[in-house]
Amino acid sequence: MTTYKGINGFAVQSVASDPSPLDEGQVWYNNATYAFKLAGLSTVGTWASGGNLSNAKLFSAAGAGTQTATLAFSGTPAPLGPITELYNGTSWTTSPATMNTSKSENAGFGTQTAAVSCGGEPAPTNTSENWNGTAWTSSGTLNTGVNGLAAAGTQTAGLKFAGSPDTGATESYNGTSWTSLPASISQGRSLLAGCGTQTAALAFGGATYPPITNRATTDSWNGTAWTTVNSLNTARRRLAGAGTQTLAVAFGGGNAPPQTGATETWNGTSWTTNPNSMSTARSQLGGKGTQLAAIAFGGSTPSLSTATEEFTGPGVATTQTITTS
Repeated sequence: MTTYKGINGFAVQSVASDPSPLDEGQVWYNNATYAFKLAGLSTVGTWASGGNLSNAKLFSAAGAGTQTATLAFSGTPAPLGPITELYNGTSWTTSPATMNTSKSENAGFGTQTAAVSCGGEPAPTNTSENWNGTAWTSSGTLNTGVNGLAAAGTQTAGLKFAGSPDTGATESYNGTSWTSLPASISQGRSLLAGCGTQTAALAFGGATYPPITNRATTDSWNGTAWTTVNSLNTARRRLAGAGTQTLAVAFGGGNAPPQTGATETWNGTSWTTNPNSMSTARSQLGGKGTQLAAIAFGGSTPSLSTATEEFTGPGVATTQTITTS
């Protein structure tokens, strides 16, 4: 026997608030706003404000984790540099545990409960520390002391690359010790951003000295060698990024005014300028997450900033109101 539901489909659900999470093609009626709505895929990325950092001095901060489970650590000036903060997708909480060494311009990778800090300044340092979700423990030292470096991976399978003094040196990490790799980034530089894994990473932006020159260079790592690929649309240093080797996002940057909130997305082949920029233009910021769900925190505007912003990348289902007549 044929049913009405079989002929006409399911009835549109009437709800008092928009559902979450959304699925592409989902339709509902919001009886609080008297509007039919549809979940359609976004074509561009958007930024939204998140909870502020507790400490404005967390700039040049490193980080680890995801948009809803972020770890922010280090920064300048001392003595607040060792401060550690945790983000739950809504607000930041200051941890009672501080890093063993106060530093800035270090790199971070891993998760909110299993992270690594490596390199940094004052003076290019080779120290690294492991975070277990509760405390920091000193770990193996880099073979070459650097600051302004970038890193990717997990606490037991990490990758460090580039840094100042300008180098393309690459090292791998097994959770305890660092090993120098024979492959170097094509253009030795510092103050760059990176993302990905120990065997599939992306390095982008940065600067070379002297004279100081912003770079748009992008390099892709396959676990054995670096390959120069298509550059950023805007050369910049002291930027942040998030994502993977094939789906990444770059944002922020600058050194002295003007800072930028410009955002670009990477599809594995080329960078596309996103029409929406961060609300707070800044450099020396932290950034983590994925292209679809990234987070930016802290930085210099040039004043110290506590601002946190969350990025929803293109391709995510978003709410659209259906106009009826």
